[in-house]
Amino acid sequence: MKHELLRMDHVTMIRNGDTLLDNLNFQMFAGEIMGLLTGRDKGRGQLIDLICQNLPISFGTVWYDGKIVNSYSHSNGNTNRVCVIEQTSHLVQGLSVVDNLFVLRKGFKKYFINERILQEQAKAFFEENEIHVNLLKRVSSLTSLERCLVELGKGLLLGCRLIIIDNPGNFLSQYELTQFQKMLRKVRDNQISVLYIGNHHQELFRIADRTSLLYDGSIIKIFEQDEMNDEQIAPYITEWFVPGAEAEPDNEAGILHFHNVHTKHLQGLRFVLHRGECLTILDRDNQIAQDILSLLTGGETCIQGHITLDHKPFTLNQAANYLESGLSIIPKDCTESLLFWERTYMENLTFLLDRKLKKSLIPGKIYKSIRKEYSHIVGNIINETSISNLSLGEQIALVYHRIWLFKPRVLVCIQPLAKGDMFVRMKILALLRGILKGGTAVLIITANISDTLDIADRLMVVENGTCVVTYEKNEFDQVDW
Repeated sequence: MKHELLRMDHVTMIRNGDTLLDNLNFQMFAGEIMGLLTGRDKGRGQLIDLICQNLPISFGTVWYDGKIVNSYSHSNGNTNRVCVIEQTSHLVQGLSVVDNLFVLRKGFKKYFINERILQEQAKAFFEENEIHVNLLKRVSSLTSLERCLVELGKGLLLGCRLIIIDNPGNFLSQYELTQFQKMLRKVRDNQISVLYIGNHHQELFRIADRTSLLYDGSIIKIFEQDEMNDEQIAPYITEWFVPGAEAEPDNEAGILHFHNVHTKHLQGLRFVLHRGECLTILDRDNQIAQDILSLLTGGETCIQGHITLDHKPFTLNQAANYLESGLSIIPKDCTESLLFWERTYMENLTFLLDRKLKKSLIPGKIYKSIRKEYSHIVGNIINETSISNLSLGEQIALVYHRIWLFKPRVLVCIQPLAKGDMFVRMKILALLRGILKGGTAVLIITANISDTLDIADRLMVVENGTCVVTYEKNEFDQVDW
């Protein structure tokens, strides 16, 4: 018989008049991996916080391990034994793994510490749980995967029976993600529950025993094992399937070529990007993005090999003035690095227009025409004087609208779907399709391919800085996830 570990019954949380959790019903059993697909980010953070700590709620009841721990009538603020693993580390960087496991543990009161004994205890515990990490390392030298494994081990050591994993595909490489998921399955088999949160239904369906769909603070659907497929989820995410997604790109001669390029992390990388084509590079080691950006923006040059643009050498001078060469780049942190918070929506939207038109002064009639055109696309936010008032989705969309208006010949995107909820990602995919339709060649560099295959024409898998396999669009069903 299944043991119920967590139940939230008709839970409503209202803060400052805003309903963050709305009549939410949620249940988890011991020894299961529950996927949580977030349709919109609203309520996601509050749900995590409420599982971890018994915060005040407006209506409903929360059970943990068979006991009522929270209700609308009484919230004691106590914490539950829950471990959260997310992009932000919960370890102290300057200390060793062992110190993080024992010395900083609540209730540890020894004045004289025998480090050898602690190391032996940690080693025995990690071996028992099949967690393979060098315990002598400093936390600051751990890889992303090792850091997650240490936090997982620390949670188990503290007796946590529920582990929350928040969007690991955003900070682990594809290889690291696969290894971490294997570890989570072992944890599940030891009757520990895992709440695996993500925005990619494909990623969740591959690991979860069941998947809940969270939308605007409510669980609107639970997908059982036999329902976790594209056909069953399609009615709930209709925006995912955008008309024109299967349109073939204009396959003209290549625009951007990498010819046997060597840098610190690139070891003979070769590819060609065509007009109107989307090429996704899956970097299993999560190391090459910065090298490619530095090459294209003049930060470094090839140790060996060369790059051509329009079959002509891509010079250091062109790289230093890459916008004039027809290249645009959208980094992972695009809202932080590409938006100007003190400027209006229109000023941000038209920021690159002078370079596009090669005029320092833009005629007023052009601004008027752009405002009219984009007001039909984005609505009243076209008049916003402070873009800090926009939602994260609207800010990200503004970056892509600017690129769409600039119409570059080549657009390089670094993990474009790493931020935002599921519907923000759908919007990004739709905008990228529009950019591709305009003839721009799009290069996506990512550590997680879950959704980018929807718009990709080719997929390159890169390991140790070189291509190990390439898939055409009609071969995507053969991709080894």
